[in-house]
Amino acid sequence: LTNLDSRITEGDTIISIANDLCSVTESKTLYGGDMMTTTKIIKKMATKMSADIATFPDPRQREAIVTELLHGVVKTSSNLLDSSQLASWRDLTHKEQMRVATSLLVGLEENSFLLAETVIREKTVTHSVKNILLSVRVLELRNVGAEVFPAPGTVDQWGGGGGGSSVGGGNWIRLEREALMENSEGGLVRLVLVAFDRLEEILQVEAPNATRLINSKVISASLGKGRHIQLSDPVTICLRHIRTDNVTNPVCVFWDYTMSSWSEEGCRVESTNLTHTICKCDHLTNFAILMDVQATYLPPNHARALQVITYIGCIISVVCLILAIITFQLFRGLKSDRTTIHKNLCVCLLVAEVLFLAGIGQTDQAILCGVVAGLLHFFFLCAFAWMFLEGFQLYVMLIEVFEAEKSRIRWYYLFAYGAPLIIVAISCFIDPYSYGTDRYCWLRADNFFIFSFVGPVIAVILANLVFLSMAIYMMCRHANASVSMKSKEHSRLASARAWLRGAIVLVFLLGLTWTFGLLYLNEESVFMAYIFTVLNSLQGLFIFVFHCVQNEKVQKEYRKMLRRQPWLVKCLGCVGEASVSTSGSGSGSGSGSGKERRSSLYTGSNGNPSSHTHTHSHAHADAHGTSVGTHPLPPAPHQVYPAAGLELWGLRRGSGPRGRHSPLHPSPPPAPPAQHSQVRYNNMGSAS
Repeated sequence: LTNLDSRITEGDTIISIANDLCSVTESKTLYGGDMMTTTKIIKKMATKMSADIATFPDPRQREAIVTELLHGVVKTSSNLLDSSQLASWRDLTHKEQMRVATSLLVGLEENSFLLAETVIREKTVTHSVKNILLSVRVLELRNVGAEVFPAPGTVDQWGGGGGGSSVGGGNWIRLEREALMENSEGGLVRLVLVAFDRLEEILQVEAPNATRLINSKVISASLGKGRHIQLSDPVTICLRHIRTDNVTNPVCVFWDYTMSSWSEEGCRVESTNLTHTICKCDHLTNFAILMDVQATYLPPNHARALQVITYIGCIISVVCLILAIITFQLFRGLKSDRTTIHKNLCVCLLVAEVLFLAGIGQTDQAILCGVVAGLLHFFFLCAFAWMFLEGFQLYVMLIEVFEAEKSRIRWYYLFAYGAPLIIVAISCFIDPYSYGTDRYCWLRADNFFIFSFVGPVIAVILANLVFLSMAIYMMCRHANASVSMKSKEHSRLASARAWLRGAIVLVFLLGLTWTFGLLYLNEESVFMAYIFTVLNSLQGLFIFVFHCVQNEKVQKEYRKMLRRQPWLVKCLGCVGEASVSTSGSGSGSGSGSGKERRSSLYTGSNGNPSSHTHTHSHAHADAHGTSVGTHPLPPAPHQVYPAAGLELWGLRRGSGPRGRHSPLHPSPPPAPPAQHSQVRYNNMGSAS
């Protein structure tokens, strides 16, 4: 394209340049910058040809050359509008798209009027290509009447065949005789009419007005190159609606070249129905229909239910995340790269959940809503970045199972917060108006902007699946060599095995969550909405369960903390005592006093001061069936704790790791010799 641009100034023939430009745009996929270059070349060719034809003495030769040039320009313009080049337009920002589209329209109009000014007698030249239908009409005054475009009988693509007052036809424009007569020159009326296909996809409204869209093809009429002509008799335009569902309030608009935007000045709706709208405008340019888009909402009862589920789930999630963060921060025995990853994952999700609860509905303040959407985008991406590092660190842990573990936490921080920041910054630079919608403060989903979030999420989930698969493979491989491992290596493998279980569950949870989220965006199913809402709002709960409640190392730290806080143990014991007293009131011998039943919580069923009911004491039965027991030595005061309450926290004797006695309760003293004094108890529990 750069070569073609230089050939214009070097004196190469315009026709050959036009043909080569047509071939390049038809055979190759362009980039955003190529679109700008192509439209500039189209305008330069019109300027250069205008100067060249002045040197041709033969009018017929001039007309033939300009007709050939126009045909090449029309084909090139059609190539730019083709669906295969849509991605090239998306390479440009919204403002650049509008500017390039305006340049294309102006260049096409200049080349068309170059032909109209070259023709010296009444004539109609029509060019019909894939995405453009163009007609250049030169009319003598004596033959001027109302002009309709496209003409009746035109192919269905352009919806010709209308032209009357009915909206039963397709897309057409009608200029009255009086308006044409007023704009004659040299006894001739020169008129350029164009119908475009796919241009409406490029000339959509700017992002802040995303609830409105161009809902028709674009059709154009001009009576003079670059002239904004006012008409005494308005032009009539009939346009067929592209969408008929969930669209209302049609507005007749024209493309303002100076502002590179749509305007409704000088146009009004004459009539409308479900499929068509008829407009009246007092000037000529490019016309289209702008309509409001009605969002598809869930039924009110489902919307309320989903809102309740969301808020309850988020509150539960926030509480669980706070508990998890406190756990990872306070216990020094948990300090490691793995715990740091867990903690940062929880922090990012916590901030995102709080922002969601507080700001998701702030749609009445556009700037605040956009900021909330941007922060949600950033923190959710950070959460998924830490989730990626979960899988990576697990894989590294297994790789280094026989080596000294190296800390990579600085690189982890740089990646987990730097990469999301770059993504959000680029997204904001490209389209800042897609942060926030009229319904919620999140990313727009109707223009693919949501994929600035969904794309990285899918990449993280797939990468984690790869890491977890490799971790499972290595776990199986290390299991075969476990005999030769040291105890420390065994411990690391056991820890990795527990971590692997939690990581697999969380990856599948997040994967399912956003899979259902995408399905909901695509199908707007109530069922998908419920599944996505429940899974998304309970992520914090699952993290707390798998990384804290079911983690043996965390449980051990909790037990240590409880041993350092006797008042908390007693408090928990009182709860356990009350529950056991209530449940045991109808059991046992059935007639023991409440005091004796309470004391049994401390002494066991045989009266021994042990947390177990099977303490080592000597007992025998006499001839009357009464039991005879011995009084053991009294326990130390700090050894007497409510058995039922301690059992809830794993603090009873023998409940520690590998069945060892808890340091809080040393082994019971040996039973005294048989000759110690004995006290007999009857079957009712009283001393005899």
